[in-house]
Amino acid sequence: MTTGQLNAKNIAVVAKKLSQADPSLARVLDLHGAPPLWKRPATFATFVRIILEQQVSLASAKSTFDKLRIACEGKITPQSVSELGDDGLRAVGFSRQKSRYAIALAEEVVERRFKIASLRHRGDDEVRGLITQRLGLGNWSADVYLMMALCRPDVLPVGDLGLVKGMMQLDGGDYDSSEKVLRRAEAWRPYRSVACRMVWQLYLGNR
Repeated sequence: MTTGQLNAKNIAVVAKKLSQADPSLARVLDLHGAPPLWKRPATFATFVRIILEQQVSLASAKSTFDKLRIACEGKITPQSVSELGDDGLRAVGFSRQKSRYAIALAEEVVERRFKIASLRHRGDDEVRGLITQRLGLGNWSADVYLMMALCRPDVLPVGDLGLVKGMMQLDGGDYDSSEKVLRRAEAWRPYRSVACRMVWQLYLGNR
């Protein structure tokens, strides 16, 4: 298989390969099976959802995102978000800061300073660099987009709380620094995105 993009078929193959190399992941595979792809569309709406997910629960972010979709009459686009403006976004549950981020991103897309469709043709580092130049989008946001929207196989969202807690549950290790997370994940290359999904499986299953 190629390592260019994960899909529903090859993710199971990779999970089995990882389980053969890492006994801790083998236990996750035995318990939960192959991880979901959790794919998201490579669109502006996905970036808005990622903004909403920053530092809050996924359930809370989804609730606000669903309200936004209704306010945008089913289509979350740069134009519809710009038309809602700060008052409209705040009315559906955006914080002042996240409203600012979403409106700024909408303006960049409308003015073609940020071309989302072109990201799929660029390498991981270039995509990360372009995303993190945007207001309110840091490395975690870039990693989630790379993993979930572009389905890149070797991404590790180091600052993700669910990943850190899941890794602690995985093998009882101490992962209180980015360096420790990166060292533990080194053996998972070039499929860290799949290993991360497996760790999330464990974490979600234990909640």
